[in-house]
Amino acid sequence: MKYFTLLFVLIFCSSFTFSQWQIQNSGTTENLNDVETLYIVSGTSAIVVGDNGIILKTTNSGNEWIIKSSGITNNLKAVSFCTTEDGVTVGDSIICITNDGGETWLIKKIDKTAISVSYYWSSHFGRNIIVGCSDGTLMYSTDVGTTWIDTLLTNEPIVAVGSFLSYPYGPEIIIISSNSYTASTNYPISQSSIWTLHNNPIGFWDLLTGGELNWWNYLIGWGGNPGPIPFLLKKNNLDTIWTRIELNQLLFQPKDIAVFTYHELFICGNSGKIFVSTDDGFNWLEQTSGTNENLNSIKFRGINPTGYIVGDNGTILFTSNGGGINNVEEILQPERIHLYQNYPNPFNPSTTIEYEINSRQYVQLKIFDLLGTEISTLVNEEQEAGIHKIEFNKSESKIELGSGIYFYQLITFQNNIESIQTRKMILLK
Repeated sequence: MKYFTLLFVLIFCSSFTFSQWQIQNSGTTENLNDVETLYIVSGTSAIVVGDNGIILKTTNSGNEWIIKSSGITNNLKAVSFCTTEDGVTVGDSIICITNDGGETWLIKKIDKTAISVSYYWSSHFGRNIIVGCSDGTLMYSTDVGTTWIDTLLTNEPIVAVGSFLSYPYGPEIIIISSNSYTASTNYPISQSSIWTLHNNPIGFWDLLTGGELNWWNYLIGWGGNPGPIPFLLKKNNLDTIWTRIELNQLLFQPKDIAVFTYHELFICGNSGKIFVSTDDGFNWLEQTSGTNENLNSIKFRGINPTGYIVGDNGTILFTSNGGGINNVEEILQPERIHLYQNYPNPFNPSTTIEYEINSRQYVQLKIFDLLGTEISTLVNEEQEAGIHKIEFNKSESKIELGSGIYFYQLITFQNNIESIQTRKMILLK
């Protein structure tokens, strides 16, 4: 009897661990194509857009979804907000802009299909909208949609657009990606006609379907002959070369990717599939969605554990705990010793350093200056296997630190074997 009880507990706990996405009542059967969590700390408010001009909004974590009248019947493909009030949604021959949180929309008709959008704001450069189109055209506005400039960058659909502010004051870098190319330019976009294009590591049968472009860039897609075989592209925003990871074990068609926290990724796609990785895309674990509908978009608000997924036939999924990602971290056993790039980088006054070890062993983590002088010891103890994070603040160093390049070094000891990994970081004052 005790063995049966133990088996029941294990099954129940396993089900609870991986059933952290809740199906919500959207009040519509339209296909939902994108979701945006609004810029508030709680992450309880979100906007969803979809086919036939559908726009939904929640202010209470999806307990109630309200249909907002857009006055159009165009299929809406993407949505982006730069504040709780200011947003834009784009789609078939249409761009719609709101300044009241989605209550009313200003409609602009265009002669192309817009499929990706980023609406961003900074205190130095104001509000800007960049829109990627299916014909390879990038449209941008620096005056909240009053005027628009078109730039034909590629002849392929621009599946993802994004920007980030090079710390602390600029320049701002705009980045877009089509299937074969990634293009970038320095801000201000209104004064830049020079784009740098780099080839993506894409094969003949490959198709990019989504991405998240900010300081760290991730693109998701599938290909193969026969397929589908998913793959992940990732790089630092300042890099020009993508790292490609084949996801041969997943065998589905991914549609979108979201960064939950650093190195913790979610992807969703056809047939209700959701997968999570806690080691920057090397290992993946499937989560239970409770639906077989195709899932088209996933979004978290930074490191807030509140997230949404939307899909076909009015499907909306919600999580308040990061999809149970903490439980997943306990299950995934690291297969290597690895020191990750610190974030943010450059930094001031503090930055986070993350590393993983594959067994219980003695660990040292130290900070050095350019001359090799040790300025701080962050870790000097035996630690269990897993992923570890620690914050470094310049005030913790043995000497006053100025702007410049520093190094952090991970040293591990196990069975008389020493492993050393070193990375560079930049302090800006």
